[in-house]
Amino acid sequence: EDCSVMAFGFDPELFCENPYNGAKAAVTESLAKLVAAGVSPETYYLSLQEYFERLREDPSRWGKPFAALLGALDAQIGLGAAAIGGKDSMSGSFNELDVPPTLVSFAIAPAKAPQLLSTDFKGANHGVYLFKPADDSFESIRACWRQFHACCKAGKVASAWAVSGGGIAEGLMKMSFGNKIGFLASGNIDTELLFAKQYGAILAECTEALPGDADNIISIGNTVDKPAFYINGQEFSIESILDAWEAPLASVHPTRVVKT
Repeated sequence: EDCSVMAFGFDPELFCENPYNGAKAAVTESLAKLVAAGVSPETYYLSLQEYFERLREDPSRWGKPFAALLGALDAQIGLGAAAIGGKDSMSGSFNELDVPPTLVSFAIAPAKAPQLLSTDFKGANHGVYLFKPADDSFESIRACWRQFHACCKAGKVASAWAVSGGGIAEGLMKMSFGNKIGFLASGNIDTELLFAKQYGAILAECTEALPGDADNIISIGNTVDKPAFYINGQEFSIESILDAWEAPLASVHPTRVVKT
């Protein structure tokens, strides 16, 4: 029953905007994925993979890896996770082409296999909650993770998803794909909440109702025994969303075999 759980975090768009914030988000995302899988937020470690353009004599180029490593260090200290290994390269340039600033955070932790959670919705009529840190501080993120893990240990969580660059919209979508279990929103959901980057937040499908006045726990709806989403008065079929998601890479990574 002993196992190792691994996850990664990296947002290339955020990294291009700000390597410091990108590294903080990478570390936070990788650790949040472990917590969402049922891992205790006290037993994780990191390995970092860095890849940057050739530094040459340009101060701005030197500043990118410095900012990224500073952001990663701040996140490690704030979230209580040590990086015990890694790999770095400063050779990501060819003529005038440069790689984007890159620091991929790999997180790993020991666990018991029967206690782990997968990301797919398990059944209808389950509440769907957002465990959202009170603010962007690492203290709030860790408090939120402990709150979520307590619900896991109590057997209340059926599945979970670590929210990242695609917001809760991405999480709801991918949680529904596996078993074609739909989602009904409770009231109108603000579009900004649906698509905002929320590193550290966790979506959870719960088999029991959670206290409505619990700090940092937001009820956003429930699962339904229909292959569709019902959000803000609109219906979207899971199949149509799945087709749209698979289409861009269908020719590269086909998922269906055409008989001839």
